[in-house]
Amino acid sequence: MNIESQPFVDLYSRYYRLILTTAHQRLGSIDNAQDAAATVFRIAWERYLTGDEITLQWLYGTLRNVIGNQYRRQARSDALFAKLAPLCSEIAEPVPIDDQMVTRWALRQLPYDEREIIRMSFWEDLSASEIAAIIGCTPTAVRLRLLRARVHLRAILIRPTIQNEGIPLTEEVSSIAVSQFANQIRTSCQRQ
Repeated sequence: MNIESQPFVDLYSRYYRLILTTAHQRLGSIDNAQDAAATVFRIAWERYLTGDEITLQWLYGTLRNVIGNQYRRQARSDALFAKLAPLCSEIAEPVPIDDQMVTRWALRQLPYDEREIIRMSFWEDLSASEIAAIIGCTPTAVRLRLLRARVHLRAILIRPTIQNEGIPLTEEVSSIAVSQFANQIRTSCQRQ
């Protein structure tokens, strides 16, 4: 190992798990997340070799682009599958509804900025200062945006039905999801 590669190795050691976790939360598959994290750090290595600075904010931006590419690939794949589906004679089993599905569905209903700030705070466990550095605002603004996002998410979670996807929620599933999310919020507020 070259002495000059040590700063990159340190950067990789410090941020790999965070980038992998973020990719896994966005993509839902550990295999896709590992591919995305590898791509981010390959691009970061190329940037490092040119002498450019690599920050957490830059890594997040790169990850966002890599995930966007994955979403577009998935959308093309889904469109192809929809065209080919009538040719298939098998009928898929219905997927059972659980709290993770409800929470992921509710998150998809939020505007992009609110969804991102909730993910950074709760899934990636970033502090308000770290989030502020990534999105380019003050920690106070982050806490305010997070508060608004949590209020919107709670309003979505307590609805009795997921109408866009036709998934009926029982009061029990909805209240469980809300209480689990409320516990996460309480824990987060105590940390900050």
